[in-house]
Amino acid sequence: MPPLLPFSLDALHSNAIFVPPASTSDDDWELVGPQPSLDGLPAPKNARLAVRDRDLIVAFGKEIRMTSLSGDGWEVHGTSVGGYKTLKSPHLTFTIHQLVLNPTGRLLAVVGHHQLVVLVLPRVGFASSVGGEVACRSFPVDEYQHSPSSLVSLTKVRWHPWGEGGNSLWVLAANGNLFEYDILRPQDPVQKFSFLAEKTTRPKSKFSAIDPLSQYATSFTFGRGPIDFAPLMVYALMANGDIYTMGPVLPSSADVPASYLASLQAWVAEGLKRLEDTKAKPGEQGSAEYASLLGRRQLQEAWVSAIVKQGSPDDEPSTPSTPPRRRGFGLRDAPPSPPKPDKPPPLTGFVRVHPPHLTGTGGPAPGMHRPLARQGPLLFNPAPQEVGNGGDIDEQSATDITILQAAGDVPEGEVADAHVNVLAIAWSSGRVDLGIAADECEPRWITSRDPAPTDLYLHIVESVLSSFPSSEPDAIALNAPLFVADPIQSDVIYVEHAFGVDAVSVVPWVTQLLAGENKLPPCDVAQLVEASPSNPVVGVVTFCNITLGYGLLALASSGQLAAVEMDVRVPDRGLAAPDSAPAPDKNSQSLLDKPFEVSLPTTEYNPKAAIRKAPDSHKVLEAIGPAHVTALRDAASQIKARTHAVEEASTKVEGRLDLQVREYARQLVVLRAAAASVCALRSAAVRNVERAEAALDAQQSLSDRLDNVLTALMAEHRPQIGAIERRWFDELERIRARVNGTRGSPGFAPRAQVLKEQLGVVRPLVKTVNAREDEYGARQLRPLQAALGSRGDELARLMRKMNALSVRVEEMD
Repeated sequence: MPPLLPFSLDALHSNAIFVPPASTSDDDWELVGPQPSLDGLPAPKNARLAVRDRDLIVAFGKEIRMTSLSGDGWEVHGTSVGGYKTLKSPHLTFTIHQLVLNPTGRLLAVVGHHQLVVLVLPRVGFASSVGGEVACRSFPVDEYQHSPSSLVSLTKVRWHPWGEGGNSLWVLAANGNLFEYDILRPQDPVQKFSFLAEKTTRPKSKFSAIDPLSQYATSFTFGRGPIDFAPLMVYALMANGDIYTMGPVLPSSADVPASYLASLQAWVAEGLKRLEDTKAKPGEQGSAEYASLLGRRQLQEAWVSAIVKQGSPDDEPSTPSTPPRRRGFGLRDAPPSPPKPDKPPPLTGFVRVHPPHLTGTGGPAPGMHRPLARQGPLLFNPAPQEVGNGGDIDEQSATDITILQAAGDVPEGEVADAHVNVLAIAWSSGRVDLGIAADECEPRWITSRDPAPTDLYLHIVESVLSSFPSSEPDAIALNAPLFVADPIQSDVIYVEHAFGVDAVSVVPWVTQLLAGENKLPPCDVAQLVEASPSNPVVGVVTFCNITLGYGLLALASSGQLAAVEMDVRVPDRGLAAPDSAPAPDKNSQSLLDKPFEVSLPTTEYNPKAAIRKAPDSHKVLEAIGPAHVTALRDAASQIKARTHAVEEASTKVEGRLDLQVREYARQLVVLRAAAASVCALRSAAVRNVERAEAALDAQQSLSDRLDNVLTALMAEHRPQIGAIERRWFDELERIRARVNGTRGSPGFAPRAQVLKEQLGVVRPLVKTVNAREDEYGARQLRPLQAALGSRGDELARLMRKMNALSVRVEEMD
């Protein structure tokens, strides 16, 4: 039996799942291919690590690995520790950038630069055995739209938390289109929202005032809130930092908390009631704004009423039995399709609803439905700080956006009754902007009842900067920071970038903001993982379960793993430990720290008074009695005690003098050491100055020589290009631009490749339709041929009339 390595978080990096596979020729060609960031656009974000309960999922190139973290430990086979399962699928033909796990942990979205595939994962614990491959069910998502040669890249993929059964997948493309896909029908999007205006087909000029970064969508996020429309709003981020919002947005089949619907209905009713109480008459100041706001509130109330009506149990539509329809040309009706299995009911406390403009099956609902209005961009007030790593801060791009629902420090035993929605924006230069929306964004529709535009403001509270070990422009251009949420604390966010992982906590200033303080402290920023530019971080995941505990895993491109174990934040109880004073250095401590004190005797010293106590002390002594002896004894004892005190004081003075002599000697030693250090520093400074002067002289000499060489080369190299050659080169450049495309418009070659892939998707469908048509026999085709013949005769007669009319018109001309 092979030995076992006990499982621990520190030993996780030694597992065989983190050993990169051997590179292939395809991978080598892919690495040297053009990078997306070379055209000035953001680089793709990487999230190649995922944790599902006791299973760990890692992506390397086009391969997905999965291992179980349960059991007593890992088996050691030679130099290999543990094992893993390789998830096989015929659709994994692209380089994997992101792994996105759905809320149920059953589905895994595998995201490439242009393609998207959903895997059905095996059950939990299935990957506990060592080695082997597992064939997984998989299906591509919208092959027609997201093909390998698509001109639009995928920038953000998320699962909606309210999607029925965790099947609502939301995909943001770089052209600003946000798609919702129902995994049960992944061929076509169920909903589509556009955050950018449609591009014109006119050829673009070489010079344009439009910032290309403003036409590149990089990320999106769903809003957060307890009662209002915040959870139904979507925020989209452009590469130049513009933020647009749109709502209300709901999955095509959503399981919404019933308490939220009740709160939303009450909130809308209260807002409409307050607005009607402050009615402005026509012609008065503010009447136009009032009419616009009233129309907006009425549309919101109608939308909420339609949603709430779906959640009521008495509103379940009955399916009437319809007779079979008669089909033309004598064809028999197709056999009825088998009934679809009933969907599982929603969980307790949730109701199943769908957007009013859609039916329960995802089709368009009858009636007129207004399109949603795009709001924005949000105005920054004040503007964020222009800081960042690298020399050219103006070239940085916004890569990710998220919303934190922070409550600050809450005392133990109390419930947070106030929250602040903090909007965070990550930039490629390492900057993270933290702001608060002045007014909550609310739904709007394109309608004449709400024509007045509204400016939305975002107050930037703070801009923090991550520390990058390298400021090379190329390294920063390939950096695409990504936000990773904390599984426990909603006011903490982790920033994953190519150079490491940073933790940002907004607790300090959110606590002061909710307390009404004017001066806000900075947020807490800590660097958890540091990586080198040659070995960037490509995946970060946070976890909190009984198997792993509470922590963070960061994966580098070379397969190295960094595990960080974190502590759960406990509310402060007000029992702070006393600050411990640092231990003093004995070598630098003076010997004369304590003051010199000599204790004097406190007893009274007066021998003469003791002698006067003898009887007849003022007379001539004629005889000595006991009283005289007692007086002499008292006087002698006082003299003896005083003599002893003088001797002790003399001893202390001698000791103090000896201590002063030793302190003087110590100070001389320290002074000599300081003088030697100063001499050494002065000598080193002189040598450094001499080396710097020599380097400057050498640099000046090299610069002069380089100028001479360049001057000579320029004098010798005088190419003679005529006007014909110049026109020929210009024509070649125009042909190359038309074939390969330019930065703003695709060329013939990319379009041809896209059409080829779309044709590959459509061709099987056409074959299926043709096969169905071939199934008709001669008896069924005879009425069709007769009808087509009569129609053909009629068309021929009309063509003859048109030719005659054309001849008459020509004769009149």
